[in-house]
Amino acid sequence: MNPLRIKHLRKENISVPKKYVIYWMQQAQRVKYNHALEHAISIANRLNLPLLVFFGLTSNYPEANHRHYRFMLEGLKEVKDALNSLGISFVLKYGSPKETILPLLNDANTLVMDKGYLKEPRAWRKSIIAYAIKNELSINIDIVDTDLIVPVEVASNKVEYRAYTLRPKIKKIYRQFIDFSVLTPIKNKKAINIDSSDSLEKLDQTIINLNLAQTLSPSKFYRGGYSQASKLLDDFIEHKLNHYLESSDPSLDYTSKLSMYLHFGQISSLEILNRITIAKDKGEVNKEQYEAFVEQLLIRRELAFNYVYYHQGYDQFETMTEPWAYKTMEEHQNDSRPYIYSREDIEKFKTHDSYFNAAMKEMVITGYMPNYMRMYWAKKIIEWTSTYKKAYETIC
Repeated sequence: MNPLRIKHLRKENISVPKKYVIYWMQQAQRVKYNHALEHAISIANRLNLPLLVFFGLTSNYPEANHRHYRFMLEGLKEVKDALNSLGISFVLKYGSPKETILPLLNDANTLVMDKGYLKEPRAWRKSIIAYAIKNELSINIDIVDTDLIVPVEVASNKVEYRAYTLRPKIKKIYRQFIDFSVLTPIKNKKAINIDSSDSLEKLDQTIINLNLAQTLSPSKFYRGGYSQASKLLDDFIEHKLNHYLESSDPSLDYTSKLSMYLHFGQISSLEILNRITIAKDKGEVNKEQYEAFVEQLLIRRELAFNYVYYHQGYDQFETMTEPWAYKTMEEHQNDSRPYIYSREDIEKFKTHDSYFNAAMKEMVITGYMPNYMRMYWAKKIIEWTSTYKKAYETIC
């Protein structure tokens, strides 16, 4: 593993015996290609300690709903089973991760965290560090960037507003971060007996326990978990990647459909890159199609992470973009709008536009909307809404 993925946030000279190393899994909800898990295993093996993987399950994550939670929990069920088969204990606790992990820290030699990029997860991690310092805990704390191919702070130290400014920086160094092969076996497989809140064997009960608003039912078309993501990737490489330049046409179904799995960290972008590269090197994938997909996976995706990581106002209408964009919006605020639709009209696909309605219906029923249609969908909401701010809030 490239050491630049790891930041040592707290380094203590620990003289008292500890019971385990703990990996707080939150961003990277997977076992394969998980650099944070690998780092935690390496520390545990060096100290001959068992490893505990912790997950905090909060029921009020911003903008998350029943469908999101079901998809995530399906993935976590696979994670738990995979870890247990490796001799690694897994514990899930209901509540804010920054609070539910606290009782577990006293017995830990080291806390390993995977890196968060959005405001809420970053605040959780800062809170844990502050708690450790305030309470003078004898514990080391490391954070590992594993959800990006090139760690966000290595790729750039500032907001990159265009792909053309980030692209040369990433292209120059990304091969240094093709740095994962197989997970190191854990040496000390002693089970850590800590009561877990999880009912991952009974996902319906877990959903009930979370007391979520029943806004959207779980998708009947897409299930969460690494195994599902891996099957989609195999199908994409075999049947779709050589047609990727045609993927803007939603009727052809040439997209990978991996974005939802990447979002929950259920598959690594590095693994995707490695697997499509192997196929390209075998002559199974056309180079032009391959490069078009890599542009999205490696450059465009990591540009988005760069933006939310360095631009503090990314989630507020008033600060989400550049002054010139607000000037343009102001100039067009009073443009004629022949159609104005309510949020309910949009959600229930009751507009005059059959293409928009079809895309919206697909999203509501399946949980997925083709890439090109997402852009069309958002532009139409702007066109049919009385103000840009209201359109922004509807889209988000």
